[in-house]
Amino acid sequence: MRRPDRPEAPWEWVRRQHPRTAAVLDALRADPQRDVDLARLAHALLAAVGDDAAVAEIARQIEVHGADFGLPASGQRSLPGARFARHNLLAGQVRLGRVVPDSRNDDAVTGDFGLDQDVLRTSLLVVGPPGSGKTRGVATPIVEHLSLSALAARSSVVVVDPKGVDFAYDGWFDITIDPLDPTCGFDMFGGSPAADIAADRLASALLPPNVSDDKAYFVDASRNALYACLAPFREAFGRFPTVPELHALLRADQAAMDKVKSALKGSQGRSLRALLDTRRAQARARVDPAAGLVERFGLLDRPAWRRLFDLPRPRFAMRDINRPLRVRVALPEAEYPDGSMILARLVVSQFVQVVSSADSNRSIYKGLVIDEAGRYVDDYVARGVQRVRSHNAGLVLLTQSLSDFRADVRETVFGSTGCKAVFAGVNPDDARTFSAWFGDHYRFDVTRGRSQHAGWYDDGIRTGETHGETRSVSIRQVERPRWSASDIITGIPAGHALISLARSSGRRAGPFLVNLRAQAPA
Repeated sequence: MRRPDRPEAPWEWVRRQHPRTAAVLDALRADPQRDVDLARLAHALLAAVGDDAAVAEIARQIEVHGADFGLPASGQRSLPGARFARHNLLAGQVRLGRVVPDSRNDDAVTGDFGLDQDVLRTSLLVVGPPGSGKTRGVATPIVEHLSLSALAARSSVVVVDPKGVDFAYDGWFDITIDPLDPTCGFDMFGGSPAADIAADRLASALLPPNVSDDKAYFVDASRNALYACLAPFREAFGRFPTVPELHALLRADQAAMDKVKSALKGSQGRSLRALLDTRRAQARARVDPAAGLVERFGLLDRPAWRRLFDLPRPRFAMRDINRPLRVRVALPEAEYPDGSMILARLVVSQFVQVVSSADSNRSIYKGLVIDEAGRYVDDYVARGVQRVRSHNAGLVLLTQSLSDFRADVRETVFGSTGCKAVFAGVNPDDARTFSAWFGDHYRFDVTRGRSQHAGWYDDGIRTGETHGETRSVSIRQVERPRWSASDIITGIPAGHALISLARSSGRRAGPFLVNLRAQAPA
């Protein structure tokens, strides 16, 4: 929240023990263009604090290799071109703009306004109509920061780009998942070793988002059908099936099932063959409760999607974000709207599952940035928003309206995201929700009164006319909304946003009126 100026070097302890290493760091610190190298070396040293042998070895490597120590596989030392925002990579901060002085701002804060990775751990919800500046003013600086931070070995980032062009910057990403140009494949099972977890995540992405209670049986049957196909296949062949192989098993194709059964051995094989028999009986029933899932999966059994999901290598698995990595998922919504929806929901749910797992790498920050997020967030993701913060991860959810989220997850998403940003022009329901969230404050209302009176008098000697005037002033303290719904709809200037923040410790601040167009040169 403070201005992200470069702080004093945090390695004074290194200077005392390893002066030559400190000299390398000081030389980098003197050159603002080397901030990524500086952050990478400093992070390596700080991460080893407590292990004197590890610190000594890293210091020796820095003395030998200088700024080349720990250089990422891409060889990049920064992002191409001019930066969109100012960054303090040592502190993990990015500047978004300037706070506009306003009596309704919290604590009368003024000056530069920025976010750090601890704030992003609590997740950020950004609501604004098309053209309001959500992407350019908030998302792009955050993605740029996390991409730079990944080069400094401090974070990983996954960006879901529904339009396919909003974040298509050369050199910003190590991996681009694009079904129209599949230079890198995507593991639909997320690299999960467990068939039950893989089945649940894939089923969540395939099943329709809104299912009534009386249809819950079909949802459970669909999840079980996926598991009944995945578990035997993985046991038989030591891998998950390709798209055509899984589609054949879901359809209960006799040849496909016989192939799997013949490869199963031992007592474990007998129980897994029984699962396949259960799926066959389910599929041959008068009404197959998993028929909807089978048809939905058929949308992926097409050439473009088979190339993406079955590309042998390179193939991105979501568990890869446990190391510094930059990933963009470009969705071909114009060409494949249904397949794009499935892919996006799979990416989002896999991210939450991976970063919430016990083996998640908590030494780096893991961020997911989702444009048009309302279409891709289900109940599993909504419940996971709070859970991921303890694993040093967070989500940035951008949407045009809260109504884009399903009704059953809307309150969960709004309450679970620690940070909020809203732009002018949102619909009245959204404005009332944010007004209530920002709370009330006390202010003095001054009421001034004035009255005049006139009359006649007769004192027995003289008669005449009288005039008088009375003035009054009353002051009272009243409670009013800090930002009323009408203020939010019409009172926020173009290029500005109301932003409230939270830290992982629970401390909250805001709302602040922030001018997002007041970007200083990077």
